[in-house]
Amino acid sequence: MPFLIALLILIVLVLLGYGLLYYLGHKQTQTNIELDEQKQEIMSTPVADKLYTLRNKNVSGATRRVYESEQAKWQTITRFRLPEIEAALVSAQNYTEKFNIVKARSVAEEIEATLAETREEVNGINDRLTEVLDSEKASEDKHEQTYNRYAALRKQLLAHGYKFGDALETLEHHLAYLELDFTKYHQQMNDGDFIGAQEVLVQIDADIDELEQMMEKVPHLYAKLNEEYVEQVADLNQGFAHMVEEEFQFPVDVDIPKEIDAAEKIVEEAKRAISDADLNQATELMERAGAQIDHTYVLMEREIDSREYIGKNQGSVQRRLDQITQSNRYGALEIDRVSQNYLLYDNEMGKMQEYADQIERQKDILKATDDQLAEHQIAYSDMETRYREIYDALTEIDKGQSAIVVALANLRQRERDARDELYMFELDLRNIKRAVEIHHLPGLTNEYLDYFFDTSDRIDALGEQLNRVKLDMMEIENLTEQIARAIEYLDDETEKQVRAAQLTESAIQFANRYRPQHPELNDAIKRSYDLFDKEFLYEDAFENIAHEIEKIQPGARQIIIDQYDQEHQIR
Repeated sequence: MPFLIALLILIVLVLLGYGLLYYLGHKQTQTNIELDEQKQEIMSTPVADKLYTLRNKNVSGATRRVYESEQAKWQTITRFRLPEIEAALVSAQNYTEKFNIVKARSVAEEIEATLAETREEVNGINDRLTEVLDSEKASEDKHEQTYNRYAALRKQLLAHGYKFGDALETLEHHLAYLELDFTKYHQQMNDGDFIGAQEVLVQIDADIDELEQMMEKVPHLYAKLNEEYVEQVADLNQGFAHMVEEEFQFPVDVDIPKEIDAAEKIVEEAKRAISDADLNQATELMERAGAQIDHTYVLMEREIDSREYIGKNQGSVQRRLDQITQSNRYGALEIDRVSQNYLLYDNEMGKMQEYADQIERQKDILKATDDQLAEHQIAYSDMETRYREIYDALTEIDKGQSAIVVALANLRQRERDARDELYMFELDLRNIKRAVEIHHLPGLTNEYLDYFFDTSDRIDALGEQLNRVKLDMMEIENLTEQIARAIEYLDDETEKQVRAAQLTESAIQFANRYRPQHPELNDAIKRSYDLFDKEFLYEDAFENIAHEIEKIQPGARQIIIDQYDQEHQIR
C-alpha cells in the first residue's frame, strides 16, 4: 500500500512538471512570435521607398551626401542586422521546442534589446529621409516668401534712394549679393540639392534681416549726424572765430583749433561708416564725436565763464588787498602800543611783518595778472585761477592778523581778570584768618602757618606784578593759578581743623559723663587736651578720645559726628 501511494505521488509530480514545462514553452513561443512581429514592423518602415524616390530625383551636393549616408546605414541593417535577428529568433524557437526555457529566454532578451536599437536607428533614417524629401517643397515655399521680402527692399531703394545718401551704393551692393544668392539657390534646386538650397535660403534670410536694419537705421543716423554733430562743429568754428575777434586767449595746454579739427575728423569717419553701412562703427564714432564736441564746448565755455568772473571780481580783489593791507598796518600799530604795557612772547611784530611781505607778493601777482590781461597775454581761466589763489591767500593772512589783534585785545581783559582775582584772594585769606579767630583755636601747626604765610607772600607778589609799568601776563596768570590752588587748600584745611576741634570738645564732654564709672578715661582725656592745647593736632585729639569712648559705648563716635553735622547743617 505505501508503494502505491508513493508511485501515485510520483506520477502526479511528473504530470505537474510536464504541465509547467508545457506552459512555459507556450509562453516563450508567444514571446518569440511577438519579437518576430516587431521585426516585421521594422521591415515595413518605408525607408526603401524613400531611398528609391531620392535616387530617381538625381540629387546632388549636400542632399546626395545625406542620401548616401542614410542608404549605407539602411543596407547595413537589411544585410546584416535583420538576418542576425532572424537567425536568433529561429534559435530561440528551437530552444523553446526542446524545453530549454532558460536559454530560450536569454536569447529572446538579446533579440529584444537588438530590436529596440534597430527600431531607433530605422526611425532615425526614415525621419531624415522624410526631412530631405520635404525640404524640396519647404524650400520652394520659403523661396517665395524670402523673394517677396527681397523685392520689397529693392523697390524701396529704387523709390526712395535719396534718403540713404552716400550709403545707397553700399545698399545696392548688398542687393546684388542677394541676387547672386538667389541664383545659387535656383542652381542647387535644379541640381537636386534641396538641403543646400535650404541653407542658402537661411543665409539669404539673415542677409535680408541685416539689410532691413541698415535701411531702417541709415536715414536716422544721417539725420542725427547732420542735424546735431555737423551743426555743432560749425557752431564751434563760428564761436571760436568770434572769440578770436574778441581777443580771447587760451591756456598753453589748450589748442581749440586742434580740438575742433579732431571733432571734424571723427564726424567725417562717422559719415564714411554710414556710407559703408557699418552701423556699429558709425554709432561708436558718433558717440566719440559727441564726447569730443562736448569737451571742446567745455574748454570754450570755461573761458567765457571766467571772463564773467573776472568782470565781477577784478575790483573786489583790489579792495580786498587794500583792506588786508590796512588791517596789517593797524595790527602793527596795535602791537607797538600794547608792547608798551605788556610783555609779548609770540613774536607778534615779526609775524605781522611776514604778513606784510605776503601781502606785497599778492599785490605783485595781481598787478602782473592785470597787465597781462591788458595786453591780451593771459587766458581768462588762468586769470580766474590766480584771482582765486589770491583770495585764498588773503583769507589766510586775514585769519592770522585777526588772531594776533584778538590776542592783543584780550590782554587788557586778562589784566582786569587778574586784578579781580587779586581782590578775591585777599578777601579769601582774610576770611580764612577770621574763621580761625572766631573759633578761638589755641593755635595752628607750623605746617599750616607756613602754607598760610607763603600764600600771603604770593598774593603780595601778585600785587607787585600788577603794579609794574609793563605787565608779564603769562607770569601773572601762572602766579594766579598757584594762589587759587593754595587758597582752595587753606579753605579746606581750615574747615577740617575747626571741625576736628569742635568734635574733640564734644567728645570730651561726652566722655565726662562716664568718668565716675570709668576712671581710665582720665588718661585719654588728658592726652586729648595735650594734643589739642599744646600740639594743635585736633584730628588726632578727637580720634584719641573717640577711640576710648567706643570701648565703653560702641557707636558713640558716629553719634558725636552725626550730632555735630546736624547742628551745623541747621545753622
